[in-house]
Amino acid sequence: MRIYMLLYDQLEAQGLKWLLTSQWNDMQVTIAEQAEDMEWMHEADFYIIDMKFITEGKMAIPSHVEWLGLSSERTFQTVYEALSMKAEDILFRPLQPERLLSHIQQLRFRRRNEKVHLKRQERPELPLTYEDFLLGNTYSDRLLVMGLIAPSHLNVLHQLVRELERYDFPTRYDVFPFSDFVLVVHEMKDPAVLQEAYRTFFSEWKYQSDTLLTIYLYEGTQRISYRELYKKMRRFHERIFYDGYDILTWEKKDVHWREVDPFLTPLEQRTWIEMLEKQQSAEIRNWMEQDFLTLAAPYPNPEMVRIRLTSILAQVRRYMSANALASESTEASYHSLFETIIREPVVYRIVETFLVFVVELFGTVQTTSQFAGRFDEKVKERIAANYWDPSFGLAACAEEMNIHKSTLSRKYSKEAGESFSDTLLKKRIEEASRLLVETDLSIADVARSAGFTHATYFSRRFKELTGMTPYRYRLR
Repeated sequence: MRIYMLLYDQLEAQGLKWLLTSQWNDMQVTIAEQAEDMEWMHEADFYIIDMKFITEGKMAIPSHVEWLGLSSERTFQTVYEALSMKAEDILFRPLQPERLLSHIQQLRFRRRNEKVHLKRQERPELPLTYEDFLLGNTYSDRLLVMGLIAPSHLNVLHQLVRELERYDFPTRYDVFPFSDFVLVVHEMKDPAVLQEAYRTFFSEWKYQSDTLLTIYLYEGTQRISYRELYKKMRRFHERIFYDGYDILTWEKKDVHWREVDPFLTPLEQRTWIEMLEKQQSAEIRNWMEQDFLTLAAPYPNPEMVRIRLTSILAQVRRYMSANALASESTEASYHSLFETIIREPVVYRIVETFLVFVVELFGTVQTTSQFAGRFDEKVKERIAANYWDPSFGLAACAEEMNIHKSTLSRKYSKEAGESFSDTLLKKRIEEASRLLVETDLSIADVARSAGFTHATYFSRRFKELTGMTPYRYRLR
């Protein structure tokens, strides 16, 4: 795009030239020093003119010329003269750069759409259909570049498709809207020129929408079907889970997921029980950020990460149950977090939402703890938090609660209807039963994870309470 600039202040002209050329790579700005022959009016796409040249009678502007006036005089006469000569607008000093850029941007859109309309009438589209991507087994007879454009909000998808169809890309192309992204297929010519065109589109989009875009460009081959290309691009779309939005990248490698076990190990479960029980917000944040926000390629399948997050959420649910947190607002927040884990497209946002929920949960616990509760429930909370520790017993619990162990034993037995040691044993057997069913841990490892020092003692007590050995319990 060519702009002709005629200003009295040459320093101001140089500054505006820098502003425009730094914003758009294809911008050409010519600075004139004085009003000359009117023939120069036919050399540029747009003109920026100091109103002083007009008010002093040094020039007149033909009606077909598109121009913008600049002035230091906020008077009716200045505005009248600008509008009478059909100026696009008049800007007053001190100038606001964003207003000038907005005018130029609108002009670029207008010119580009006119040009694209003519080109689209002359240029045939690539012979592709949705069937090629979804059902067929067809191959391209030429090199292609696939562009996947995904908006952060799907309500702008129609607008995005319209802008892509209007855009003046330097190659033959066709646009295929899907439910959550747009696929643009280009005939391969000059990759650098195409990439620059996408950079310009990426920049111009930000001027007309607050919705962020992620754009993946991928060079296909003649040895791969359109259906396989579509699957590859789908996988790039899934990678937004890690990349987020507001990026433009040319991809040379396919996306491959690495295998991971999404479930928490017994040690990780104990860590979460302890962090929740002690309300260690900082430790929980560090754990979440280390586990989910420092991942590097090849990434795990996003679905496996979502399963892992729900596994952690299950620990939070147990903590809520142990602390009797079942208010309507807490339950609503919990279910909202679950929906976020399942549906939110970016892992960073899931982690932040999770951390906010945990902090709010701790605040609720601190509020409810101000009111007296049953003594036996408080003891059971400590058993639930420490059963995995073989050294935990009546004395350790009494020390935590700042009470003599004989007092604890007597008071607990009276309220709970059973001894402290029986409750602790039942909790350990309960956890061991869960591990026998849900994991492949050996009997010895199950015993240790449930707080037993010796596997033989564990097996004997397990049979006493359940009527069968751990081995038979697992096989039933």
